[in-house]
Amino acid sequence: MSSPEWAVRAKVGISVWTKFRVNSGPIDDSLFITPLWPWKDHIFCPFYGRIAESPQHCLLATGWESREIYDQFKASPQYQELMANLRTDAMEPVTKTIAFTKRIFGQGFTSNTEILTVYWPTTISPETQNAVQTMQSLSHRMRPRTSCHGHWPSFGWMDGIQTWNGENVLATMWCNKWLSKELEEEFRRTDKRPVSPDAAGQYALSVDLFERDLKALGAVGWESVHVDFERAREINGYIRRQAS
Repeated sequence: MSSPEWAVRAKVGISVWTKFRVNSGPIDDSLFITPLWPWKDHIFCPFYGRIAESPQHCLLATGWESREIYDQFKASPQYQELMANLRTDAMEPVTKTIAFTKRIFGQGFTSNTEILTVYWPTTISPETQNAVQTMQSLSHRMRPRTSCHGHWPSFGWMDGIQTWNGENVLATMWCNKWLSKELEEEFRRTDKRPVSPDAAGQYALSVDLFERDLKALGAVGWESVHVDFERAREINGYIRRQAS
């Protein structure tokens, strides 16, 4: 499965996520800024950070103006340089491509951004794909006085066949932009919504209903990690080019 039809029609570009290893200390951003610099005018939402659940692993996320331009980059010496820079004896860099419903997927990324990956059967129908895209996410239905997240979650489909527990699957990603670990825990502990549109006065925890809806739509599993994201401002050239 490549980008869904809505992504092609909306011309929202693609995002590329690369997992790599840096054992300790600050992440040397020259590892990716130097090879990506010649392509900066085609890049948006460049973010990087460590994964809280496995601090030796890091994520680099970049949005690209179009799939065609990213394919040009992949055929360039700069791509080879990037992969060489991110490669270690312990790990080859692992790259996934995600088509988000909105171009600026990284708006509101925080130091406690949750990357929630949900896995689906490869036989999932277009109708169910649409239902997944429009389901209520882990977010306030109406923004309270004190919000637990700064921006609404970003949602996208991952390109191609993935593997989950030894099975071939498709995958979606939600980026939940929690303002802090404490506020995320507060949301999970306290935020409620109606059990169903016609269940007047019946409420349950939003996180329980979200998982209920995932199962009802056929999800075979999910996992999440948290990333302490920083923006690589030097290569955020696409937005500046559009604004000029």
